[in-house]
Amino acid sequence: MIFTIKQTKKSILKNILKVILVATFWILVWEAASRLVSRNNELLLLILPSPFTVLKTWIKFGFTNEFLKAELLTLARIFTGFIIGCFLGFLTGIITHISNVVYLLLSPVLKIIRAIPVVAIIILMYLFFSSSTLPILIVCLMVLPIVWQTVHDGLKNTDKSLLEMARVFNLTNSKTLISVKLPSIIPSLISSFVNALGLAWKSGVAAEVICLPNYSLGTMLWQSKGSINFDEVYAVTLTVVILSVIIEFLFKFLCSKYLSRYGGIKND
Repeated sequence: MIFTIKQTKKSILKNILKVILVATFWILVWEAASRLVSRNNELLLLILPSPFTVLKTWIKFGFTNEFLKAELLTLARIFTGFIIGCFLGFLTGIITHISNVVYLLLSPVLKIIRAIPVVAIIILMYLFFSSSTLPILIVCLMVLPIVWQTVHDGLKNTDKSLLEMARVFNLTNSKTLISVKLPSIIPSLISSFVNALGLAWKSGVAAEVICLPNYSLGTMLWQSKGSINFDEVYAVTLTVVILSVIIEFLFKFLCSKYLSRYGGIKND
């Protein structure tokens, strides 16, 4: 047991060291590129500022009330849309599995939503929804088809041996669904949640950039770009990336703990 804990700590330290080394490498590449650009034309330094300039800018306004409020509201919009999308996707997947008629009616719409570029959906929906609710709706629409496809396909392709076992025990269709089919898709379902979370971040911030709701990271990105403060653009983008990476890491960590505890397959 002690040996296992020591191994776990070593692997964690190795992973942290790898992240630090990789991050350091790309920061140095960024700095070198910034200096190379500024040698030829100092005005180009506005477009590609030094990473240290971006860090100073981030420290300058990263802890202001306005910026913190924008972060919290962006997080709230994305998580609200993500949760609603996951719930609706899960529910729709079950319904389309049970009813072929509903599947024939809904599957083309969901597949079209998944295929249409995010920007096109944002522009179309902006005609009907307010700027404060549009990011939530866009995130929901991006997440829903992913979760739906996973649930529907997972239930449809349930292991035949499990279904045979359900028949041996004379389980009804509803009990087979709840006790056999749904538990069997949990690992793939969690994996789809992780994939959908990354898309939720991208689509949510993109929606904010276009519809410009009050207090949002997307609005700050647009305003910084409009005022030609590219160091602020990089600082806000860096914030979005860091928040996305941290939240996705925590989500994956919790999911892997759940799967390992209840006998699922650990997802890296």
